[in-house]
Amino acid sequence: MRLETRADEQPVVDTPTTGGTRTAQRRRRRPSPGWLYVAPALAVFAVFVAYPIFATVRSSFYDYDGISPIREWVGLDNYSEMLGGLDPYFWKAVTNTLLWTVVTVPVQLLIGLGLAVLLDGALRGRVVYRTVFFMPAVLSSAVIAFAWGWIFNPDEGVATRVIRATGGSGQAWLADPGTAIWAAFGVSAWRYSGLFMLFYLAAIQMIPRDLYESAKIDGASWWQRVRRITVPQVRPMTVLLTLFGVIGAFREFEVVYILTRGGPAHATDLLSIQIFDQAFDLSRPGYAAAIATALLALTAICAIVLLRLISWANRSVE
Repeated sequence: MRLETRADEQPVVDTPTTGGTRTAQRRRRRPSPGWLYVAPALAVFAVFVAYPIFATVRSSFYDYDGISPIREWVGLDNYSEMLGGLDPYFWKAVTNTLLWTVVTVPVQLLIGLGLAVLLDGALRGRVVYRTVFFMPAVLSSAVIAFAWGWIFNPDEGVATRVIRATGGSGQAWLADPGTAIWAAFGVSAWRYSGLFMLFYLAAIQMIPRDLYESAKIDGASWWQRVRRITVPQVRPMTVLLTLFGVIGAFREFEVVYILTRGGPAHATDLLSIQIFDQAFDLSRPGYAAAIATALLALTAICAIVLLRLISWANRSVE
């Protein structure tokens, strides 16, 4: 212990306790180390997500060609053109995108759940079947598009040959506005049903087997066990996959663009294709940014609604 005195002050005693208190205060003043762990993720999010969104929204208020540095501030003119009916192809793309979502997501859910229920049982070669059904989800979009383009070939395609073998005539699947969108629906359902099957398999295998054994002892049939046990127990996974499916439907681009390029007569024109065409084919990136902002807002609304459904589904299961 050290004693210090001054001429006009009382003696000051520096004790070990005082030193410990000062050390504790210095420790409390230090920033929480938790920010150090999340800082890299926040930096990646800021650079690759937050800033592009901000730049897209900002660009939607300008009119420029994407090449020259000159930008003309137009305010809400792009949104007025988009929402005011001056661009008829925009609302056609909105209709196709919503139709794409409403049709493909339920089909993928039903096929995925059906495959998962069948392949969860004691089926010989089920590992091979799981691999075969899941494989389209990991194939390249270009490979899938070219393969199905050959299948839908009106002259020598597999679909045409099957129809001719049954007494029908050839069909221009991708060149007919009445069938092009439905052909694209089939490709999307075929591609992602295996991915949904994999998620459903994981959810089904987490269901306690005692529930099935008790129901079987009580005389419940296979269909009753599926309807009364499997379907309610996988409800949270269903809502989650619905969220993934809706976001994926809004982002659908590569396969449809390679198959039809949005045609014929804009029959398969989606919002994502509209964004690409406006930005690169028509050299209107400002207007394309406005469409992208509208698509972002639509996706956010659907995500919020589905997240609330996920919360409700989790509470109902508990």
